Amino acid sequence: MKLNPIKFLSLFIFSYTIFPFIILCFYNVPLGDDFWYADNFRTNGFWQTQLKFYQEWSGRYIASAAISTLNPISFGYFNLSFIHPLVLISGFAFALNQLLKNCVTFFKLPINSSLLFCLLFFFYFNYVPDFGETFYWMAGAYTYQLPIVFCLVYLNALLNLFKSDTNFSIIKNQLIALFSLFVIVGCNEVIVVYVNFINVLVLLYLFYTKNYFNRFTLLFVFTLAISVFMITAPGNFGRESMFQKTDFHFLKSSLNALSRSVFVIGFWFASLFILLLNLKGVATYQDYNFNFLERFSITKKKIVIAGILFLIGILFIGFFPSIYTTKWIPQRAYTPIFFVFMLFSAVFIFMTIAKIEIFSRINYTISNYSISIILLPLLIVSLSHNSNVMNAYVDLTSGKASSFHHQVLETYEMLQANTKDTVYIKPLQKKPLILPYRWPGDNRLVNGEWEKYFKIKRIEYVNENN
Repeated sequence: MKLNPIKFLSLFIFSYTIFPFIILCFYNVPLGDDFWYADNFRTNGFWQTQLKFYQEWSGRYIASAAISTLNPISFGYFNLSFIHPLVLISGFAFALNQLLKNCVTFFKLPINSSLLFCLLFFFYFNYVPDFGETFYWMAGAYTYQLPIVFCLVYLNALLNLFKSDTNFSIIKNQLIALFSLFVIVGCNEVIVVYVNFINVLVLLYLFYTKNYFNRFTLLFVFTLAISVFMITAPGNFGRESMFQKTDFHFLKSSLNALSRSVFVIGFWFASLFILLLNLKGVATYQDYNFNFLERFSITKKKIVIAGILFLIGILFIGFFPSIYTTKWIPQRAYTPIFFVFMLFSAVFIFMTIAKIEIFSRINYTISNYSISIILLPLLIVSLSHNSNVMNAYVDLTSGKASSFHHQVLETYEMLQANTKDTVYIKPLQKKPLILPYRWPGDNRLVNGEWEKYFKIKRIEYVNENN
């Protein structure tokens, strides 16, 4: 039987990437804010908890509801933390694959959608900042990764609305889009900025084509309405007041956001470019589209400059709000920014390879299956060095994941059975590289969350040096 190079490459890349993360799901444990949300749910019930969070903490109505209600420890189960990362990993893979298949068909791209999916899937999993808090930590996963999954569903629904030719198909995709928007906007502020930005781009295209307005008007109005509801939540202003920013003015925040934007492009764009340069058919895309560029006399040099400035711009609008309001942005909050960067960068890279001759020639050469069947697996393994994929394999093979899982659950069992007023917690023996961990310490943040949930007066951290 003759070996199909595309199937081999796709299967290798996808399996190599997803395998360690799937296994790590079963070593995941509840952590940190998971206990805070669970305690609020057990104390106040569903509706009172959501109202309390909206009034006092944030407008993230979907994230708050999911973390408190879909939280196994809200019901006393400590061994079910594998469910949400497993669902989110599977959901992301499915939604990304569906969107890319649709894009390849809709735009008549001369590329293999399966291989494109595997390359982007590897890039996202290998480089997304703080994979552990993005997928495994429930408080981070439902806030930052859940809206990414539904953003993919929303983009797919938008695409389907352009080609729907029956009322049933139009209404079906409108309902899918509306539900996706409800979830997306209710998760975090950065994704709210981006989904409105995407809507503006669609609106500009509709003005250009002067068609389909009636199919999208409801989506635009609904997005704006729930965005206002989310952003103006009293809890957002209460949380913002916790962060002093008297010395962090507009200009300083802008420079900080700009520097981070340049950093993202400098460190991750090259890897994505190299990966997509190996995708057969990208160079021939100039024969299928991009004719509109000539209408505006857009030269190759202008494409590169405009593309880089555009990428800096979309990164900036993701970084700036968090930096200006809180003076910092945690690694997990990079997730929606990184996701949007990946999608727009892929489009820019396709344009660059198709329009610039030297890259077209390289693409013709290295994407030859007799070359790529050797080169691409080597490239994938090399790029995973000291990144998320390699670290996931390290957690598994070194025993760190197993040791961490055992020690944490053993500690929770001890706290549940405890009858003393004061409990002393020892340091973690092995800290994993990918799986997130929150452990009692001198700042007493985790200590306090555990004390409330387990109804213990005092939890103290015992330093190994003491």
